[in-house]
Amino acid sequence: MGKDLIIGVVDNYTWEQIKYWANSIDKSGYTGHKALFVYNMDAATAKKLTDEKFTIIGASKFDEEKGFTYEHKGGSIMVDRFVHLYQVLENLDRSSEVRNVIATDVRDVIFQGDPSKWLDENITTKERLIVGSENMQYINEPWNAQNMVLAFGDLFFNKMMNKEIYCAGVIAGSFDTFKDFCLNLWLICRGLNPHVEGGGGPDQSAMNIMLHMDAYKDKVKLVSPKEGWVCHAGTTMGAIQAGSGAIGEAYKRDPTLDFRSKFVDSIEYLIHTSDEKIYVGDTLVTILHQWDRVPKWKEMVESKYGDN
Repeated sequence: MGKDLIIGVVDNYTWEQIKYWANSIDKSGYTGHKALFVYNMDAATAKKLTDEKFTIIGASKFDEEKGFTYEHKGGSIMVDRFVHLYQVLENLDRSSEVRNVIATDVRDVIFQGDPSKWLDENITTKERLIVGSENMQYINEPWNAQNMVLAFGDLFFNKMMNKEIYCAGVIAGSFDTFKDFCLNLWLICRGLNPHVEGGGGPDQSAMNIMLHMDAYKDKVKLVSPKEGWVCHAGTTMGAIQAGSGAIGEAYKRDPTLDFRSKFVDSIEYLIHTSDEKIYVGDTLVTILHQWDRVPKWKEMVESKYGDN
């Protein structure tokens, strides 16, 4: 049986921006493949990653002096990453060697536990795609609501408004299903404005629409934060209280704001002093996304996963 593949996509990141993600993978107990798809990167950072046993896949040829250089021609990395991930996997043609693909953001993601172990223990053979909830519905989260309206219009917002939001910053799946999902996601976004007002692209809204299509709804595992797969911290109590995002900004203006009623589930995150990791009750959070939105978590991550 093949090993899993963790892969991220970066543009103009240095080791300083990558190190927490990279170091956490090595400390998590994970033993599978690890790779980065790179648009632009200086030679020193590329060498450091190679020394750390990462496979580097460039959008351009590597130059010993300049590193990787790539000219974006009107697109958006938020969208284009999906067709490039598809191409990487298509060129690999290694479904016998790569079991699951775990694609994540890089700068604000760490692994507290081995993702392969979580997948082994928590998914069935029918569940071929795994995405994690932001613990809010579209109607209650301003950024996602605006993104859906601007990218796909009122028709799709009305269809999605009472559905839970799932984040495109961490997506996992079996080799073939994940590969095809990336291509279909890119094809849906291809004719849209790649830069949606308010920041980001249409990719996350497109993904959420796709998750409820017949082609995927029976294959996908929609994971609650309670299950310990991933915490998307941008919509947690700690981030909101720190003033992060539209709800956090509203809370800063009016501390009496009842934002807790906006959560799908009431979830309390704890830092266990025994290992300085974040848990939901006694369940370890395997992947922590947007850790820099919560001040205490940011301090913990930088101390634990920096270059010590």
